[in-house]
Amino acid sequence: MVADIERITKALSFAAEAHRNQRRKGAAQEPYINHLIEVFGLVARSESRVDTDTLIAALLHDVVEDTPRTYEDVSESFGERVAEIVRENSDDMSLPKAERRQARLAAMARKSREARIVKIADVISNLRAIAVSPPAGWSSERKLAYLEDCRRLVEAARGTEVSIERIFDETAADVDRAIRDDAPFQIDGCEVVARQLNSEIGQPVHLVYMLNTEDRPLETVDVDRLCQLIGERFPAATVQPAEAVYERGRRSILIVRIRTDGTEDVVDLAQRLCVEFRQRFVGIEVNGRYIRIYSDDTG
Repeated sequence: MVADIERITKALSFAAEAHRNQRRKGAAQEPYINHLIEVFGLVARSESRVDTDTLIAALLHDVVEDTPRTYEDVSESFGERVAEIVRENSDDMSLPKAERRQARLAAMARKSREARIVKIADVISNLRAIAVSPPAGWSSERKLAYLEDCRRLVEAARGTEVSIERIFDETAADVDRAIRDDAPFQIDGCEVVARQLNSEIGQPVHLVYMLNTEDRPLETVDVDRLCQLIGERFPAATVQPAEAVYERGRRSILIVRIRTDGTEDVVDLAQRLCVEFRQRFVGIEVNGRYIRIYSDDTG
């Protein structure tokens, strides 16, 4: 028992360090570790027996996909079985988004039981996030489409573990109702207030931060291309170079100021910048609130 607690504590520390600079993609910008702890808690609530390796894999399920950590790092620290569960739940990020979604669905039934339990818990946590704090610019239609994708994914694993599937079904029904009725969402009977980017008066000024996540020299051609992409979407904007401290180092960045009511258009621009300039993410600030936008903002 003591050894299990020590391994779980070590995994929590490992995950916290690996994801230390990451936030969830919603407007609330919660620390990413919150998602991992929620997935861990959901797996731990399974009514059937779940072993320590599966609990550790729940904490580490995104560590290879979303951080510089490798399967070898996980295997060396926590064993091959944990690393294999993590591998089963890691997408091939070299594939286009649509292909990744198809591959994820096709692989669901072939996964080990432990990997399926972790994945269903991951889906539950992501659905809750969509209801409470969705990525900026997500319409009700997009949220409902994401919900249907989640239902198909879990249906492909139906029969894995009754209790966690029941939690998913309840969560999916609550999220569906919250989206369609624009109603408060509840988690374990407690009402959660959704947090959205909005503006009380006037036209919001959006700041877009291209943080140069690859830390390379920014040249005139980069500014020219940035201005071209902005001009395709907005009648006017200000672009300025700046210096920033990111990941404990100084680097050159570009900041864009855009006055618009169309937050979705700004999100679209940010996603395009992620792809065009190979950025891990692009920052957006509205009314003093900052969020990260990813090219693949699946929540």
